[in-house]
Amino acid sequence: MGARKGLLAGLMMVALAGCSSNDEEEIGIQVSPLPEISSSVSAKVLWQASDGDGVGDYWSSLSPDVGYGKVFVAERFGLVSAYDQESGKKLWSQNLRRIFAEGALVKNNGARLSAGISHGFNRVYIGSENGVLFALDQETGELSWRADTRGELLSDPAVVDGYVVVNTGSGKVQAFDAETGEAKWTYELTMPSLVLRGTSGINASQGAALLGSADGKLVAVFSEQGAPIWEARLAEASGSSELDNVVDVDSKPLILGSTVYASAFNGNLAAVELRNGQIKWKRQYSSFSPLALQGNDLFLTDSDGAVYSVDRQNGLENWANSQLTGRVVTGPAVYGDYLLVGDFEGYLHMLRRDSGELVGRIQIDGSGIYTQPLVVDDKVYVQTRGGRIAVVTIQ
Repeated sequence: MGARKGLLAGLMMVALAGCSSNDEEEIGIQVSPLPEISSSVSAKVLWQASDGDGVGDYWSSLSPDVGYGKVFVAERFGLVSAYDQESGKKLWSQNLRRIFAEGALVKNNGARLSAGISHGFNRVYIGSENGVLFALDQETGELSWRADTRGELLSDPAVVDGYVVVNTGSGKVQAFDAETGEAKWTYELTMPSLVLRGTSGINASQGAALLGSADGKLVAVFSEQGAPIWEARLAEASGSSELDNVVDVDSKPLILGSTVYASAFNGNLAAVELRNGQIKWKRQYSSFSPLALQGNDLFLTDSDGAVYSVDRQNGLENWANSQLTGRVVTGPAVYGDYLLVGDFEGYLHMLRRDSGELVGRIQIDGSGIYTQPLVVDDKVYVQTRGGRIAVVTIQ
């Protein structure tokens, strides 16, 4: 991160994992106890596997990806694996530690994988804090190519119009040919002195790549050449302290039709016109977690861990649930009539999508779920800090 100071949002997870009640008071965090619920929903683990050492206490955006009939997972130190989507049978493993086993980067303790996984063009793509983008053959796991980037990779690579586009921790957005790894273009974002640990994921529509910036903006650039299209401000640094002035837009934008939805830390949730960047509406919510969308309902988790449902057409709040505040709750995922979030103790919580009522939970393991659950068809894919991969179904 160079000379910039990093505010580690992920460190809250580390602090909570080993703190006593006195420690919580010292750092100003109140952890909500597990709420009592009248469980009306049952969850079943279809299969699970332990893959390497996970991510430990490090900040990470590594999460499972599903494609080509496989589940792709990775751990921080370099192990990338593919499992059969139905049976859970391991199909291949690739250890990227070997690339860093000698030379100048040996002191970095392995590959330091932190961003991914994404798939496309018969490959899977994954990024590293070492500033390296890897492309692996999805059938065999063999390394297809690697490319050096101009900063840490802290959010998922995006496959956009034949390119793999990454948003680096130094504010450089770069595009590489998805087949060859050849660098194609670079776009530079404005970087404040203090930022959250993380970068916005990238979404794409109608020839534009959309992402958030660390200075509170939603940004659109042409995906073919990286030229700017528009910027929309979601937050303004105007607080009285350094923390109050952190306004990162770290969540991946959501796109539905002609509207883009995004949120900022210490800022706003907003609906933005895709064509010209005009803000349709905005409401004050502080969030750095991924959003979810179903029908007319937009769902988010704020920076305290409260979960909300908002009408996507006007931004008016449908319901709020604060029972999980302080539990380092992930971004929400929609599963039928339910909304799913994970927490720092490894629980997957189930809320009614129409009311926010907590109706069920299942613990995957005690190390914690740290990224948004992935829902594909009727299955939920989650990854824990300890490296456990679980596939869950809900009834």
